[in-house]
Amino acid sequence: MRAAARAWTHAHPEVRLTVTLRALAAFNDAPVHEAARGVDLIVIDHPMMGVAAESGALEPLERTVPDHVLQGLAADSVGSSFQSYSWNGHQLAAAIDAACQVSVSDVAGLDALGVAAPRTWDDVLRLAAEIPGSVAVPLYPSDAIALLMTLSASMTGSVGDDGEVWSVHAIEILADLARFVDPRSFAWNPPALLDIMADPRSPGPVYCPVVFGYTDYQRPPAGRLRFGGLPTIGQLPARSLRGGAGLAVSASSRHQEASSEFVAWLADRTTQRHLVLPHGGQPASRATWDDPSADALVGGFFSRTRPTLEASFVRPRHAWWPRFQAIAGEELAAALRRDGSPAEISRTLAAALRAIRAR
Repeated sequence: MRAAARAWTHAHPEVRLTVTLRALAAFNDAPVHEAARGVDLIVIDHPMMGVAAESGALEPLERTVPDHVLQGLAADSVGSSFQSYSWNGHQLAAAIDAACQVSVSDVAGLDALGVAAPRTWDDVLRLAAEIPGSVAVPLYPSDAIALLMTLSASMTGSVGDDGEVWSVHAIEILADLARFVDPRSFAWNPPALLDIMADPRSPGPVYCPVVFGYTDYQRPPAGRLRFGGLPTIGQLPARSLRGGAGLAVSASSRHQEASSEFVAWLADRTTQRHLVLPHGGQPASRATWDDPSADALVGGFFSRTRPTLEASFVRPRHAWWPRFQAIAGEELAAALRRDGSPAEISRTLAAALRAIRAR
């Protein structure tokens, strides 16, 4: 974003862009109408679409961006990146980053242990039990509920839009894993875990079955981690929860046309390939993911994770969803810490969902 701001102001010296950072937890959970207050542009998560529409926090892009530009961005979207920011006929953001949950291996670490990367969840649980500390997974609340959704979708083939995004069997698998992983997992979000795994001076886990993938950890020459597909459950293909990020124009902005022009430029395939990618970004442009030279720049990350991204699912985006996701994540992480029974955890999540939807 800082590189984009520099490039834009160089081409438009009459414009000043200031980049302010938010914590990842705020990106996941903070109300979008509060974060959008007093700014021109905001990077957002797609589950916030219902809240954004209900609060009127974001300016629909179709009001200021030409139709042919939006159609071009939609056509160039990898997976459902662009479409995930559409809500009730309005395009509330443009995708500037594409991500989903994938697996990750410290290949040298696995080789040292004489084991291969697991292919199924039975393999994952076996490795975690037989070699303590070898497997970890982010169990920070928002990541715990995301992991449960992915497990459930991999067992059923899809996730419903009504909030019933778990199954008791999926909770059983997650509870089994939580008993064996590094206890620090409960404090780790994806970057914290990946930092540990990528540091050769810090002995730690060598495999994670489900984590949001970031190209930085696989880029040559230093990238020691390798991302890939998810372990499977039964006969169905694994399904991954979609992540990524969109750039939106605040409804409170006094510069909506100029801000919209910046959004369209940053999401454009040329900017995505030649500015976003070289500066550490993870483009949402299909053209970049299709480009062999771009794939080489990130050590094969695009080709190794593309099938998983294309098959990933979009979380519910109703106005009640972010609140439920936050509460369910807290309840789930706490229950896993105390080794609660899967049936008890399922009842707790169901009660939280009923309470949220009754408001």
